[in-house]
Amino acid sequence: MPLYKEHRWNEFQLAIWRIEQEECQTFNPDILSETDQKRLQGLKNPARKAEFIAARMAVQHLIESPPEIEYSDTGAPQLKNWIGLSLSHNREFAAAIVSKTHKVGIDLEAYRHRMQQLAPRYMSAQEIHAIGSNPPINSLAAYWSAKECMIKLLDAPKLDLRKEIRIAPIRMGSSAVGRALIRRNGENSLYPLYFKMDKDFCLCFSYA
Repeated sequence: MPLYKEHRWNEFQLAIWRIEQEECQTFNPDILSETDQKRLQGLKNPARKAEFIAARMAVQHLIESPPEIEYSDTGAPQLKNWIGLSLSHNREFAAAIVSKTHKVGIDLEAYRHRMQQLAPRYMSAQEIHAIGSNPPINSLAAYWSAKECMIKLLDAPKLDLRKEIRIAPIRMGSSAVGRALIRRNGENSLYPLYFKMDKDFCLCFSYA
């Protein structure tokens, strides 16, 4: 499972791992926390196993030690001695971001044509209007990825994608910067969004 890309900043480290299922045969589960060993044993689908392992290998690459991952009450991963950890994957790639100083969220989405049909389920009418009647797939993926990223950052899986998470218009490129507005409990909060656009996927991450 080779490293595909990595980005390192002063306060964040991010790695993208290419998933290769055959590598599962040589993976040593003893490097995982007891909780993750049990989770891995419970996965019967080879593809899901490969995704799980690739994400942990990305974490191990970033922190240069076995990943001692535990989970919040809602299932969000947490890393011992680190403030921020977030994981994401699709069938071909897994991504991890860690931070000693900030909470973090990350999401990696493959480009899928069904996103055009699904847009009304995860985008508000204003967001759909902002990107036009025939938006490119990478733009739709960016909105999807941004909203999933915010759910992970805030550890709030019940946030309403259309009403409580609003994404400002994104100027697309190989990299992009945006903003997310979270509306909940009568309060509004703004968060930064950072995008990396690959030929195969859109990646978004944020911090608090």
